[in-house]
Amino acid sequence: MQEPATNPLWVSLLCVARCLVPLLILIGISYLLKRFGLIAEPPKPPPEPKDENNQNEGGLAHGSA
Repeated sequence: MQEPATNPLWVSLLCVARCLVPLLILIGISYLLKRFGLIAEPPKPPPEPKDENNQNEGGLAHGSA
């Protein structure tokens, strides 16, 4: 009866493959969904108002008095 292959290089390659193969599958599915238009890019956030009276510098909560 043959002994199982326990070469450390082989074990490390299998471990890396076990992590990379599912990751590559998920990235491929995500790419295909975006390409077919089933997933849209998120909309850009609206611009913040440029109000000189309301600077939002943090106040007392951020240590400025």
